[in-house]
Amino acid sequence: MIKSFIKNSRLFLSDHLSLYLFFALTIALQVWVALLHPNGQAILSDLLIPECYLIAIITCLLAYRWQKKRRSALRLLNESELETVRAEVANSSQEKLLTELLQKVLHEKRALSDQQQEENQQLKDYYALWAHQIKVPLSVLDLMNQTGTVDQRQTKEQLFLVNQYLDMLLSFIRLQDISSDLVFKSQSAKELVLRVVKEYKVFFIEKDLSLSLGDSDFDLVTDSKWLTFVLEQVIYNAIKYTKVGGLTINCTTDQKIIIQDRGIGIDKADLPQIFNQGYTGFNGRVEDNASGLGLYLVKEILDKLGHSIQIDSEIGQGTTVTIDCRQKTLR
Repeated sequence: MIKSFIKNSRLFLSDHLSLYLFFALTIALQVWVALLHPNGQAILSDLLIPECYLIAIITCLLAYRWQKKRRSALRLLNESELETVRAEVANSSQEKLLTELLQKVLHEKRALSDQQQEENQQLKDYYALWAHQIKVPLSVLDLMNQTGTVDQRQTKEQLFLVNQYLDMLLSFIRLQDISSDLVFKSQSAKELVLRVVKEYKVFFIEKDLSLSLGDSDFDLVTDSKWLTFVLEQVIYNAIKYTKVGGLTINCTTDQKIIIQDRGIGIDKADLPQIFNQGYTGFNGRVEDNASGLGLYLVKEILDKLGHSIQIDSEIGQGTTVTIDCRQKTLR
């Protein structure tokens, strides 16, 4: 108790040192003046007694306010999560300014914490959807293994899907810090399209779908790895939702990649929401193996690359996806 009192007294005097130095200097001057006067002792006594009372009263008031603010500050320090700073810890204009500054820091901290929680929730939601999606090819492979009806072609297809879903997962993770992963250089649009088409030729053959690739071509400045991922998602969706007929792909001279299919199409009510994360729409519910992640990633990546995408569709008539590769503002 005594040690605590001595410690607090030292801290109090340290915080108000300038005030008590002023008091000491004032008393020293009064003593000097009193010594020069014939009735100095009487004058000094008349001056010092009320001054001592005044100093004692001021000290008590200052000590009370100082101890009150100190206790409030100590309570705040003991809180596990600081949400706000109470008004009693600030009296002077400078202290109030510092309190406002601390409130601003706390607000920014809360905003950052909310953002991190939102990103963590997005990751959890994505992992849940991804786990559901990858179970489909794994279940097919497991069923073939259990029944002893392992088909080389089907095995190759399912392993290809597993690899695609893994690429999707890695792309989603890298998307959080895509800026450090971008490498822009001039590319041939048609070469990128051909590369993707060759990867998916097994699905064209399996579903007996035709492919018409236009003769025109153009060069664009982009990141080939990320744009290839976009083309993979769009072309695979076109194959998945096309039962008969085929796909038509054109690389137009005005720097657009247009992918058309004769598939089941997309409901008009779904079109405004198809780029939302986790949104599957009517087609996704019918297929029961859509995650609502592919087009979300497509839109996010194209925004980062400075490109844009437009999807037009009619039920039963097919879908047209237009990727505008003209360089726009990077996001």
